[in-house]
Amino acid sequence: MIDSGFVVYYEKSKVNPNAIIARAWRVSRDYTKEYTEVKTHYQHLAKYLFEPGNAEMYERYFWNDTWHKCNSVYSLESKSLHANNWCSEESIRKAIQGTPFQYSTWDKHDQPQGDYVKFFALYSKYPVIEYLTKLGFGYFVQAKLFDRKTFSCINWRGKRVDQILRLSMQEIKEVQKCGDCANPLHLRLFQKSRSDNNRPSFKEIVSFFNRSEDVASYLDYILNYAKLSQVMAYIKKQLQHSKNREYRDYPAILIAWRDYLQECIELGYDLSNDFYLFPKDLYEAHQRTMKLVQMKADEILDQKIRKRVKELEGFCFEHEGLLIRPARSAQELIQEGKKLEHCVGRYTEDYAEGKTSIFLIRRLNAPNKPFYTMEIRDNRIIQTRGFKNASATDTVKTFIDEFTKAKLGKKSKRKGVAV
Repeated sequence: MIDSGFVVYYEKSKVNPNAIIARAWRVSRDYTKEYTEVKTHYQHLAKYLFEPGNAEMYERYFWNDTWHKCNSVYSLESKSLHANNWCSEESIRKAIQGTPFQYSTWDKHDQPQGDYVKFFALYSKYPVIEYLTKLGFGYFVQAKLFDRKTFSCINWRGKRVDQILRLSMQEIKEVQKCGDCANPLHLRLFQKSRSDNNRPSFKEIVSFFNRSEDVASYLDYILNYAKLSQVMAYIKKQLQHSKNREYRDYPAILIAWRDYLQECIELGYDLSNDFYLFPKDLYEAHQRTMKLVQMKADEILDQKIRKRVKELEGFCFEHEGLLIRPARSAQELIQEGKKLEHCVGRYTEDYAEGKTSIFLIRRLNAPNKPFYTMEIRDNRIIQTRGFKNASATDTVKTFIDEFTKAKLGKKSKRKGVAV
């Protein structure tokens, strides 16, 4: 049996009185041999240096017994629930005495790992952590420690508290009243609402945006066109709308509203007009713009397909009651796929761009009824499929042979044609 553990120990720097160092060790005891002669083995894994403005980590390479300076500072502590990790907090208290780290508030925060190296690396770079913690804004430090978003609402290199929080002292007092119930998104919205003539209070912002979903990107987009007070009022109105059956909370409205506004931009609508910016019924307006955008996309696609049809007209062919011709539109390809229950619809863009060519085989006495679909690429038939991807019947095979002889026997000289 072998017992092992991971140990981190802190000390004062003997070179720089303002710096502290930490060492990481793997410690083990092997009980598989004579139990009266068990020895403790130490493997020095990493060394850390923390000083104002700088944090460094050196990791040991055992294969050649050298030390390598790492690009960033990180913990070597195991995240396993069964790992035996230990960090001497008493060594931290002794090491930081008389250094700038003495007031770092290291013991006031939850840590992503128990060796504190991420905290001291962060504090070395951003000593404003002390101000934030003591002023009751420790949630920003927590967000930074756990790699969560802070939405750029903190000036981490600021010198004064108003610079750090990008707020006036009066605004800071208003924020402090909300305590730990606030988060970085709330502060960012409060900062962005400064020019709002009907500015909501910080308490109102915290109370309104009270869910855990990350809606920052949607809000950022919408706030390019509307004030925060208008956004909050519009959301309330939509939630209370008598016909609203789709949106049960503000995240759902924000997602749909952002998508709707993007569609308005694509359609050329003037978002300075409240008629477009604040539609009476968001759901109905969004359904309408989605259809119009799709129609616009289909029209662009169809323009390309019409050009391709002209290029491919020379491949039209009739024989023994059957005909073959190029697909004429995106909608025709979609309907072809639906009627024959195969996936030709997904080839629409490739067809429009000339990457492949799609032809429709029809009976002469039913020229508008889907029968078989053919793909041709590089002057070669790739596939021919009927209902539910059925292979060609003998009659259709004969037709394909005649078509090949007549139209594909000699490589097409047409430029830009996939066949």
